[in-house]
Amino acid sequence: MTTTRVGVIGAGSIAADAHIPFLLNIPHVTIAAIADLQRKRAEEVAAQFNIPSFYRDAVEMLEQEKLDGVFICTSNHSHIPLALEAAKRGVHVFIEKPIGVSLLEVEHYLQVAKTNHVLTMVGMTHRFRRDVQIAKELIERGDLGDIYHVNARFLRRRGTPKGWFTHHALSGGGAMMDTGVHVLDLAWYLLGEPKPLSVSASSQKGVGDYKTRYNTSWSSSEKDQSHLFDVEDFTSAYIRFHNKANVNIQVSWAVNGPQDEDIVLELFGTKGGLQLTPLTLFKEENHLFVETRPAYEKNIPFADELQHFISCIRTNEPPLISGMQGLAVLKMIQAIYESSRTSSEQVMK
Repeated sequence: MTTTRVGVIGAGSIAADAHIPFLLNIPHVTIAAIADLQRKRAEEVAAQFNIPSFYRDAVEMLEQEKLDGVFICTSNHSHIPLALEAAKRGVHVFIEKPIGVSLLEVEHYLQVAKTNHVLTMVGMTHRFRRDVQIAKELIERGDLGDIYHVNARFLRRRGTPKGWFTHHALSGGGAMMDTGVHVLDLAWYLLGEPKPLSVSASSQKGVGDYKTRYNTSWSSSEKDQSHLFDVEDFTSAYIRFHNKANVNIQVSWAVNGPQDEDIVLELFGTKGGLQLTPLTLFKEENHLFVETRPAYEKNIPFADELQHFISCIRTNEPPLISGMQGLAVLKMIQAIYESSRTSSEQVMK
């Protein structure tokens, strides 16, 4: 098999802890180069994983290296400008979530990618979970009938990430843009990706820059030295879809209440219901109400996600979460923020 040559842009935590180690385990994949604005960090990560070349300038890397694909693992505001540089050169693009922060930027990029026959995949890791795959099968088999409502949440009580995440100019938003994108995408995916009709939402900086002792949280290795905190840490949203289904979402980085250990979903249908986490199917059988918990072995979603993208490059098959789907999720998130800003329901176009 021909070797697939890839590059990594961003040598921070998500690249060093997840992308690079898992990519190195995929047969016939070579990480040819890595780029980071902090040249020393790029050099250190390259040495750690025996990556032959490192760059400070991602554009220089794209010019100098013959790459089949690139993994963008940088702050949200830089996703699309970097993806655009790759697409102009015919390099397939994996973008860590969210796809970007500007709808106009994303739409322009996707047109360039289409023109240059470049695949785009957005890093929605939860779609690759084994329990989600089973849930999707049960839904498509018709066990739930018509799904009319979904409760979706992921509440942390003290889990605000440190670094650029709390700086709006770099992140594009707070809890909703960070963890909420996973919650929304997962609910929307299991619903069958229906067209949104309207959004009503409220975003709050409820707890803010807390000083709680004995609590740790994710810290970006790309520190934002301004220490700004101008984003929300809690969002509640209600989304109506054209197929008559509704989704009620709650996400937080910090809330004075109980904490979820994982994304919690409750799907209510005309024939049955389904819950994550743990995966449970609710339905009637012979006029008896029954709860069923499928037995399964857990997988490593991140590893399967990256393997999927490499397979898409090799076969030219569309990815499970495409750029257009990433754009659709971003449109809903932007409508959530606009609804909160204006204190009004937003009708989706």
